[in-house]
Amino acid sequence: MVSCLLLTYSFYGVDTSLKGTWLRGVRSKQSAQHEYYGSDVEGELFPENADGITYFAHSFKNPWPQQYLGVFDLVHIRGSMAGSAPEGPAPVIKNLVPLLKPSGWVQLMEMNGFSPPKNGPAMTDFAKMASEMFTGIGVGDFANNNKTMLEEAGFKNVQEKRVIVNLGKKAKTELHEISIHGVTGPIVPLTSVARTVPSSFTDEQLDALPARVKEELESEGGQVEMIIAFGQKP
Repeated sequence: MVSCLLLTYSFYGVDTSLKGTWLRGVRSKQSAQHEYYGSDVEGELFPENADGITYFAHSFKNPWPQQYLGVFDLVHIRGSMAGSAPEGPAPVIKNLVPLLKPSGWVQLMEMNGFSPPKNGPAMTDFAKMASEMFTGIGVGDFANNNKTMLEEAGFKNVQEKRVIVNLGKKAKTELHEISIHGVTGPIVPLTSVARTVPSSFTDEQLDALPARVKEELESEGGQVEMIIAFGQKP
């Protein structure tokens, strides 16, 4: 039996309705029976209907509860490593090792904010803001370095894949709105953090950024690059 763990983090202010989306998507494509677990630092953000998934509140910066050690075949983290500030992702990644069964896998999926695809001015400013904020809070260019950190944590068979994701007008019709929300949802909390660190943006520019990005994605579309790094426990 396979146990899957999805780690999300409220750092991005994720909409409650999106919690557990990855787990539910994986489960819908499986013919075999598996066990699914979801964790977030903000327990009140879990879906009201657990729908057979076990959720538990926990910060991935802290040691994991004893009952979850050596339990999982797969640990998946997406869009969360900025929440490892100020220590950075390396201790978090190392702390995942005890969760896994022998030969279990870790997947890390993050947006590349430091060398993004070519976009319009609003999405270009979004990436610039994100990279400056990541630098300011001390996590740096973690998306491009997760592969190296997995190797340094002792994982084997470490690999990396890069995927260009179309957004808004460039996305498939059925993904138009949700792809826009996937970017505009986190912008307000991200700009709030950006105000607390050195930045090339004024407060007025940060105030205007969410609406600018939404309008650009609706009218022109855009792209982000997602970097997926994964490795296996020896």
